[in-house]
Amino acid sequence: MRCGGMLLAALSLCAAGAVRGAEAVTGDFEWHATLATERNEGLHQLTLDQDALLAATQAGLRDLRVFNANGEALPLARLPAPAPAQAGRGPPRTLKMVPLPASPQAQDRALADYAVRLVRERDRTTLEIAPTPSEGAAATPREPGAYLLDLRPLKDLQGELQLHFAADAPDYANTATVLGSDDLVSWRLLASGPLAHNRQLGDSAIERGSFALQPPPAFARVTWPAGAAPALGGASFSEQLAATITPLSRTPLELAGLADGGWLIALPAGLPITRIAIHAPQPNQALRVDLLCPQNASPYPYRHHLLRELANRSAQQPWYPCRGGIEVYKADRGGQWVENPPFEMPMHPAQMQLRVVQPKDYRGAPPQVEVEWQPVRLAFLARAPGPYQLAVGSETAADGPVLDLASLLSRDDPAGVHLPAASVAQSDTGPIASRAQQSARAQSRWRWSLWAVLLLAVGALSALAWQLLQNLRR
Repeated sequence: MRCGGMLLAALSLCAAGAVRGAEAVTGDFEWHATLATERNEGLHQLTLDQDALLAATQAGLRDLRVFNANGEALPLARLPAPAPAQAGRGPPRTLKMVPLPASPQAQDRALADYAVRLVRERDRTTLEIAPTPSEGAAATPREPGAYLLDLRPLKDLQGELQLHFAADAPDYANTATVLGSDDLVSWRLLASGPLAHNRQLGDSAIERGSFALQPPPAFARVTWPAGAAPALGGASFSEQLAATITPLSRTPLELAGLADGGWLIALPAGLPITRIAIHAPQPNQALRVDLLCPQNASPYPYRHHLLRELANRSAQQPWYPCRGGIEVYKADRGGQWVENPPFEMPMHPAQMQLRVVQPKDYRGAPPQVEVEWQPVRLAFLARAPGPYQLAVGSETAADGPVLDLASLLSRDDPAGVHLPAASVAQSDTGPIASRAQQSARAQSRWRWSLWAVLLLAVGALSALAWQLLQNLRR
């Protein structure tokens, strides 16, 4: 019996070890990686990749931690999104400019002459706006009273008009008015502002002569109040370019078929989803689908449950249409493929159902579902010793130490863009392909642990039976 007691004790120790191992599986972090930092200590910024976000099991990334070599959780906080990129400007384009006479009557005659030639040659040739040595309206005046600009090459453009002074121009300071016209007869105000040229601070002149223009007319006329005329040497236009916008990352979601039709979708808890894109399963196909959300606020699915198991359970839960009548199509339009655009999703439930409502008897392949998500940037206060570990993925993790960024970030860098950067140097668990793979691995570990316990129990019982048989024979 002494041997049987030892075997029972060993069996109990093995069972306790299996229980502690089960607690470690559910309590430890599922995904962790080693970080590379620019400095040993101090405030750092970290941009999370898709693997870390997919491993999160709690909303708001409550289960994310950064540890140092001593196992201490470091204070961290979420950084605000950086300011959007500013719109740029294209290269300057030189414009044709001619001076107009000083007297108003001479200006009117010059503009009328240009207008007559413009109307007469409108259907045949392009009017050239350039000074000529001949006498008449287009002759170059000694003292300009205005400048005429040819803006016809700038049709439908927006940007900035820049007036340039001549190289030997004297200092000048006044107000300039820019008038616009399409026929050189009727004029309207385009812009008004300071026009200055100052060399008092050295050889390099300080100039002011920029005017913002919406889609400009065919011609512009630069005038100024009575007084000395500015010695302008030319004019240019810089087109306003659209700001470069980086497209958001997209992640495909897994779908599981339901017994009563439709498909169940599990939304990752850690992805900050902004929009959802639903794609037709085949080219040249059109469907109308509905998205259903759970009526009761359900928690995020436990990671050891496969999506197909959740699909079997979700049939009894009440659902309501949170987004209905979504047109899903993919069509070839004259050699160009067109698809339905993604749509915003203000809510972020743990699960959703996708059902085809038109055609009613659809039995084809499920549509493809992708989610767009915003990049996630964190700031953490590194405290030696290193190396530092990033860990995420624990249902039982409570709130960690929080970092107060209001007093740490400078006013010149409110988004922490210029902080020293940390990056994932090595993932210790590999990429997270999907939540189903995590569940399958966890269930596999559970099955092996249970089989080991059962085999130990069978061995212990066999040893006890053998010992009892030997005692009876004695």
